[in-house]
Amino acid sequence: MLISVAICTFNRAESLRRTLASLAGMQVPRDVTWELVIINNNSTDHTDDVINGYASSLPVRREYEPQPGKSNALNRAIDVVKGDYILWTDDDVLVDAGWLMAYVEAFRRWPKAAILGGRITPRYEAPVEKWVIESETILGAAYAIRDFGDDVVALRADDEEHFPWGANWAIRALEQRAFRYDTQLGPVPNRIRNGEEADVIHRLLVSGATGYWIPGAMVEHCIGRDRQTVRYIAAYFENWGEALASHDAAAAAPAPFWFGVPRRIWPRLLVSGVLYGYCRFVSPAPVWTKYLKAYSKNKGMCRYWLQKHKRRCAV
Repeated sequence: MLISVAICTFNRAESLRRTLASLAGMQVPRDVTWELVIINNNSTDHTDDVINGYASSLPVRREYEPQPGKSNALNRAIDVVKGDYILWTDDDVLVDAGWLMAYVEAFRRWPKAAILGGRITPRYEAPVEKWVIESETILGAAYAIRDFGDDVVALRADDEEHFPWGANWAIRALEQRAFRYDTQLGPVPNRIRNGEEADVIHRLLVSGATGYWIPGAMVEHCIGRDRQTVRYIAAYFENWGEALASHDAAAAAPAPFWFGVPRRIWPRLLVSGVLYGYCRFVSPAPVWTKYLKAYSKNKGMCRYWLQKHKRRCAV
């Protein structure tokens, strides 16, 4: 079995160094060969120097994708990896020593499975904001937290709440080459529409593919102080709202509109905004973060439709 571990990176050289150090300490089954493919998505920092520094301790290969955007980098990885399976992770995680072994064992146990996903736990940079810890169950998406317990669970197309996330999942290469990433989703300069991996997973499961939650495949997601802010949380869920609006645009088109935006969004935006503004000063963190999340998502939906309306009017 040949395994390809793939990482897409952009201007996170020191964070990537930490990830590579954890991969260097990983346990590898004796009968498994693996490669590490890092897609440099047009970085301007010392990313290549960091990669070269691990050439003697990791089976690493650097590839270059000049077109900005994570989905472009992901598709580049699909084109160049050589493995039977692709293990995806990010440049801001620490992989568990048994991470690779857990996925190998799972693919051997379920040889017909196309998708596997594992646990993602947060590793906060200290000092940790108290309100972040108190609201972790609400903010889990913003920190890519994934923990569905210690039992193996089958993945279902109608249950996106239990889909794996990009920092820790695996896919059979045959299916990955058939289901590429939508370049309208994922981070690009000045725009982030979340959901590029979820879109692939959903399409795969709808096609009849099978997959499982593998609790033993674990990584830690490093959360810096810059992500422990209200500004970051608001921006994250605004981007999420924009992605949701983009995904549902065709279904929403027949609905009544106000000022270029589906009418149903305006009351939700107003109510959640008022509740957030009020509860921010009088309620515990889990209450006001819930309204911050709702307000930001609806704001992102508005942003999508207003931009679309502006482009239509400009024609």
